[in-house]
Amino acid sequence: MRRYGGVTRVGEIGNSAARAAQSARSVEEFFEAVKRVVRPVLRFDVCACVTVEPQTLMNTGGDYRDGLPAAMMPRMLDIEYREGDANDLSDLAARPTPVGLLSRETSGNLDLSPRYRDIMRPLGFRDELRVLLRDRHGTWGALVMGRADDAPPFGSPELAVAASLVQPLGNALRRLHLARLAEESASGAAPGLVLLDGDHQVVHATPTVAMWFDDLAHTDGVPPHDHGLPPAVYAVAAAVRAAGAAASHTSWMHSRRHGRVRLHAWRLEEPTETSARTAVVVERAGPAEHIALIVAAYGLTPRERDVTALVLRGQSTADIGRSAGLSPHTVQDHLKAVFDKTGVRSRRDLVATLFARHYLPDTTLAVSAPQRRPRD
Repeated sequence: MRRYGGVTRVGEIGNSAARAAQSARSVEEFFEAVKRVVRPVLRFDVCACVTVEPQTLMNTGGDYRDGLPAAMMPRMLDIEYREGDANDLSDLAARPTPVGLLSRETSGNLDLSPRYRDIMRPLGFRDELRVLLRDRHGTWGALVMGRADDAPPFGSPELAVAASLVQPLGNALRRLHLARLAEESASGAAPGLVLLDGDHQVVHATPTVAMWFDDLAHTDGVPPHDHGLPPAVYAVAAAVRAAGAAASHTSWMHSRRHGRVRLHAWRLEEPTETSARTAVVVERAGPAEHIALIVAAYGLTPRERDVTALVLRGQSTADIGRSAGLSPHTVQDHLKAVFDKTGVRSRRDLVATLFARHYLPDTTLAVSAPQRRPRD
């Protein structure tokens, strides 16, 4: 621990990284600022910066400019969402401190890990350190770092530093999600449909798919792969092909030109004229996807979420009480908590804030909603 200046220094690294990233206007700017702070301390040779959907941990993009070669991404995502491995995102999310070192999780027998056998070892990397970026409202991203064979191994000091990043960067990334929601522009682009075979090769695509994939690929920070799939699209497609998985899965990500994008994949059980086994639709996200993230980002409790949804439907306090089985006094208590967390003073402001600030940013409001960033 001494080489990082002691416990005090370690505890400051996460906050320093969050401060450096607080003015970022894009995911790329956010993670670039983070890497400038943590690279001298963690001394990684590669670092993939991932954004995830808070409810499902599905890959929604990120910054892969300092990550593994783009050609390795399909196999990496296949292991993550279909096969499973030590230190996968769902495994880390279940831990009190969501940090993991692959060599420790395999008790030093790295050959037990398909990620090591198929990706890291062929590329000359000795170990992988992962950390989820989360706050009390959810998980918003992850850092996946590797060191080359000729570098010293990750150890306890690096694990301590990684742990210091969890909450400050999780909180900062959540705020960036809200800021980007507020800045999205409307898009009239038609949805795209792509059919994939068992190896995730494209067998059919509608005319707008190329436009969507180009948009999503540039957002990820890597060009499309040989099969033409941006990482977020591959992830949602792989999720429905995993053993025991549900037949369909929905996720989202931020695109470069079209704001929040909804990704919906489903498994094709019946034989088709082509070799298609999976279908994926890419389209602009609708109100449900916006509100779901907004609710999570503002940190509303399940009951506060339910009350907010009823307010957005125009229900009165008495109506909300009957629908939710609450007394009018309890409804008012929940509303006060919602107002406090979202920074508004009335129901009218609440509706204006959630829909106009985050869903209809180009609409001029008749009522000016107070602008306030989410509370910690």
